[in-house]
Amino acid sequence: MKQPTHNFNLEARKTKSGKQLILFNLSYGIKKNTPNSNTPRYQPFRISTEWSINKEYWIDKPTYRANQTYVKKYGKDLNNVLDKIERISYEQLSFFRNTFDKDPTNEELKQLVFEKLNRRKKDNQNTNIADYTEKLISRRTNLTNTSSEYWGDTTAKQYQAIVNRIKRYESDKNIKLTFGEITEEIYWDYFKTINDYQKTDNGEYYTQTTVNKEFRSLRAIFNCAKEDGIDIQIAYSKKNLKIPSSPASYETYLSEEQLNTIINTDTSHSKEFEHARNYIILSSFTGLRIGDMIYLHEVNPETIIHKSKKYNCFTTKIRKSPENTQELIVTIPILKPVKNLLEANGNKFPKFTSEPNIRKVIKKFLKHLEFKDKIKTKTKYYLVNEIKIENKEQHTLFTPHDCRRTFITNIKQLGVQNDTIEPITHPKIKNASVLDGYDKSTLDDKAVKFLNQLSSKKSPLFKY
Repeated sequence: MKQPTHNFNLEARKTKSGKQLILFNLSYGIKKNTPNSNTPRYQPFRISTEWSINKEYWIDKPTYRANQTYVKKYGKDLNNVLDKIERISYEQLSFFRNTFDKDPTNEELKQLVFEKLNRRKKDNQNTNIADYTEKLISRRTNLTNTSSEYWGDTTAKQYQAIVNRIKRYESDKNIKLTFGEITEEIYWDYFKTINDYQKTDNGEYYTQTTVNKEFRSLRAIFNCAKEDGIDIQIAYSKKNLKIPSSPASYETYLSEEQLNTIINTDTSHSKEFEHARNYIILSSFTGLRIGDMIYLHEVNPETIIHKSKKYNCFTTKIRKSPENTQELIVTIPILKPVKNLLEANGNKFPKFTSEPNIRKVIKKFLKHLEFKDKIKTKTKYYLVNEIKIENKEQHTLFTPHDCRRTFITNIKQLGVQNDTIEPITHPKIKNASVLDGYDKSTLDDKAVKFLNQLSSKKSPLFKY
């Protein structure tokens, strides 16, 4: 897109008092056909400043402002208005380009500029939610992946699925969902209707948690629209419009016997199973969350010396915590299964695929191992009063976070004390008690204390 340039000029026609209207012109690459030619020509964006001036007080290029004589006589108001028009025109051009990845027409840019100058009422009442979301997807997926607004393929597919549901709803109801016309009645009917679609298409309603995700995604779309200056009819942030989550309730973890099966399974024939096996071993013997596991390949194992003894550990950042307003760091001992995995991988932590893929391959791997223990689950479905109780096979339920539960459960069953486990799995910034404020134990101290307690338990797997 063309680098914009601008100027102000005085209209040739004069008023009875000899003043000339000041016009603003912005050239940004738009071409239009002229009546007497088939060749498109550049057409600048031109608007009146609504201010006039005698030419004797005007400074032409490069200043394009009233001169000091005028300012001393009449004040700075005129020049301030010109500054404002210039700034807003550039800002709105940039906004349109960033949002839609194209140049606005002169009329589209005029609408945006006049709205900011309070010359014209905002014309966004009929902005279609689905159309806006598709443009949002296009813009954000084309950003560099270093941008805080970048959306990857997974996120883009998630929002495109919402677009598809909105369009299906519009088609069935013979309406258009717009930001300026959506009401609370339509809002709740949308969620009820897509829940009915799910029942028709798949034989079962959405879970409460799935609809909570839809609600949060829709609210994110509204937030983006609001930032873009679009008026939204519904007060979508009200508490009574929130759809709470209700995760399926179940309890599962991998026993030492199951972990031993995983450790001794040959996965050289399958890259997917290798990822799953490596992930389960590392997370189940370190307690790390998936948000930290995907960065583990950037961490190097290290040897620490504590009271003249050597210990194999690694130090990593903890990224998800209620207290993560400050950086949280933890030193984690390298237990025997992790040590063996590192030795087989050139003393480096393996790199994992994306989070969604890790979730998929873990289930696939555990199914291959026939981990079919029956697990009791309690599931709340959207707009369904009763809780559905089912027995499901373990491999269908197991998630990466259950590896973290595996670590904590096995360690606690061995008899390791909570105050020894917590500095490894739940490091804190705030002190839980007065005594904590006086405890100056280092990260190494806490790691060695954990190892010392663990070594007395004689576990065949959870050992140094």
